[in-house]
Amino acid sequence: MRNRVSDILKVWCNEFKVVRADAGVLIFLFLLPFAYPIVYSAIYNPEVARDVPIVVVDDSRSGLTREYARQLDATQWVEAVGCAANMEEARRAMAKKACYAVVRFERDFSQKVGRGEVATVEVYCDMSLLLRYKSVLVAVTSVASEMGQSIQVERIAHLDNVGIEQVGGEPIPFTLVPIGNVSQGLATAVMPGVLVLILQQCLLLAICFLGATSRERARLNGGVDPMEVAGVGAVARVVGKSLCYFVLIILPGIFVIHYVLMIFDFPLNGTVLDLVVFFAPYFLAVIFFAMVVQRAVPDRESTFVVFVFTSVAFVFLSGVSWPRYAMNELWQFVGDCIPSTWGINGVVGMNTAGATLQEQSEPYIALWMLAMVYFVIALVLEKRKPH
Repeated sequence: MRNRVSDILKVWCNEFKVVRADAGVLIFLFLLPFAYPIVYSAIYNPEVARDVPIVVVDDSRSGLTREYARQLDATQWVEAVGCAANMEEARRAMAKKACYAVVRFERDFSQKVGRGEVATVEVYCDMSLLLRYKSVLVAVTSVASEMGQSIQVERIAHLDNVGIEQVGGEPIPFTLVPIGNVSQGLATAVMPGVLVLILQQCLLLAICFLGATSRERARLNGGVDPMEVAGVGAVARVVGKSLCYFVLIILPGIFVIHYVLMIFDFPLNGTVLDLVVFFAPYFLAVIFFAMVVQRAVPDRESTFVVFVFTSVAFVFLSGVSWPRYAMNELWQFVGDCIPSTWGINGVVGMNTAGATLQEQSEPYIALWMLAMVYFVIALVLEKRKPH
């Protein structure tokens, strides 16, 4: 046992030296985890678009449509910068970027409302920025809902021959209380999960880079890497290297999962202890997963292909952009094999939704299982590696 611990320490110290001598690996482990989260989070800020310029085309020219336009302009989401005589004039305004959306009322809008029929509000929006589309859509639907309630109250009062003040302001009052994503912003919805994925991809890049470089050195030295520790077993090599990577990712991990969230005011509802306990198996699962994947990377340049190919795929498989329950069983299984899938769901559950570690026991246990499975696979591959 003493010799085995000694071998692990030798490999551990030697791997620190290998990492320190490789500028590319240092970039992946220290520059990317500190730079990428800041850049990505800054791109998504501000999270919501307010006072989006719009133009109104009022073919009805009635008091009801003018009131609708006034209420639109009064919201925080859009700003009515003008009225166009027709759609052609509105299109020219959009082409000049004088506005990003056109709201058009059909000619018989007021008549349909008066007859109790469905009246249509047409919205033409520039889709080059989804935040603007969201703001315009929220403004139009909220004003339509409020005006519809007011009209309904007036009709009830008229039919019952009572005053409006006796009927009440709303037939069914409601209050919208956003949970987790209080700002209802895109960054708050996406970035906590993307930050977890960034940590995985940084480790994946660094470890694949180291493995490819080791094979290149071995090809130049008769099949033996001169920078490897000789005379140690496969267990010592796998455990020693993984401990080195685990120690190196601790500081970037704390910065990404805590301080980046604080800087950009993302939800940080999980306790520090729960997050630390949760990220221990996550980092181990990612490290052993990368030690398995590195066997398929023949050279240093191929590492970037792996990074570019897997990043987008891992985002989709995690359920950040598309719910996992809507995927078929094959893609759900593939996603289950990726540590970032469980890491993202667990961290979002704790930081955004305020769940405890006990309530996120499923991803926590899954990460430990992945860590053990990939450790065994990495150990088998290391034993088959010529030394």
